[in-house]
Amino acid sequence: MMRLLPGRPSARHGRVLGMLGIMALMLATAAACDLPGATPTAIEPRATQTQATPRLIATSTSKPVSPTSEQGPTATLPPTVLEPRQPPTPTATRTRMVPTVTATAMARRTDTATPPPMGNRAASRVVLADYFAWYSAHNWDDCNISAGDKPLRLYDSDDPATIATHIHQALDAGIDGFTLQWFAPGERTDKNLGTLLAQSQGTPFRSTVVILRHIWPGTPGPSHGELVKAIRYLSDHYGGHPNFLTLEGRPVLFFANMDSVRKEAGETPQHAWSAIRAQADPDHAAWWIAEGLDASYLEVFDGLYVYKVTHADFPDDYQKALRWARNVRTWEQKTGLRKLWWGTLMPGYDDLRSGCQPDLRGPLKLHKREREDGAFYRATFDAALASAPDGLWINSFNEWVEGTYIEPSQQYGERYLQLTRELATRFKGL
Repeated sequence: MMRLLPGRPSARHGRVLGMLGIMALMLATAAACDLPGATPTAIEPRATQTQATPRLIATSTSKPVSPTSEQGPTATLPPTVLEPRQPPTPTATRTRMVPTVTATAMARRTDTATPPPMGNRAASRVVLADYFAWYSAHNWDDCNISAGDKPLRLYDSDDPATIATHIHQALDAGIDGFTLQWFAPGERTDKNLGTLLAQSQGTPFRSTVVILRHIWPGTPGPSHGELVKAIRYLSDHYGGHPNFLTLEGRPVLFFANMDSVRKEAGETPQHAWSAIRAQADPDHAAWWIAEGLDASYLEVFDGLYVYKVTHADFPDDYQKALRWARNVRTWEQKTGLRKLWWGTLMPGYDDLRSGCQPDLRGPLKLHKREREDGAFYRATFDAALASAPDGLWINSFNEWVEGTYIEPSQQYGERYLQLTRELATRFKGL
């Protein structure tokens, strides 16, 4: 779903989108309102793609305001140089909470499919969190900050000390890296990507981007040529950085808003992306991960993730994770090409305040999904885990307009970082 910058128009449009004990819960709690995943269409295997089980390479080594940084007051934060940290030590075992049944709870369905063995599918055990680097110090009082909550320390995203603090917090919570929402070379998010990688040096923190170049309203416009140049720029400038995320030596790139790519007359988005990849990454040197449930994108891309797993009409959509994963595995089996499935976690959702600012989203229903003191976060984790993911993707570390942040806040303190540490420890300990 869209992310909005406080006080500024957003740049994305809306999208409708353990184990045996966990499976038992899933069998009893799947939603009756069914959004079937796209039926995969068989294609011929590409000779250029490599087949490998990904692993995290551990070698040493809301919206943009303008293409330039906005400076503002910054809080006193820890030093900008991070010391290497070890993976978090497992904390005492806590009892898993079952989500509270509320007035908005849906009827349940049964999904009896068995996921692939987790030992083979999730060898990397990578946990990523979505990251937004476009906040300004003077915007925290804007009307669209979710539920009126704010970070414990108000900050400017251009401040290296702020980014260093976020890296520290994420590492302590068992997060392996960020997926930074990225717009264009030289733009504010690009500069902060460089800062993120620089501040991560000396740590095991490995980050990548969610590419939004095709929807950025800046100049030059998002033509195919500009998108190709942007992807090549990312590869040339950051692909070899020791703190840029790689799996089996291949850089990982996430994409969003797939249908928004520019299309010629009669061209499908899949055709457009195929033409773009043929120029930007013809040898499939990187992992390209597409957003959404349409498995036909796997003809071009190497994996799928879902941005939003709760909607106004389907508040418990996360329960379909097993089916979404099965679409990826079915495509993989038919083509013989390795595909990645990323399971999505969310602590809650609340964009009820977002309408107070101009928005580039198409018409959509505003929505709030209660956090239920962490029960919803745990439920999305259980569903993602049961789908045997290749990695976990948290929405989000600091999305303050849609209310999915786990960053320490005035309302929740460090509650959701603590829960993240617990869940990440469980995932990596399997």
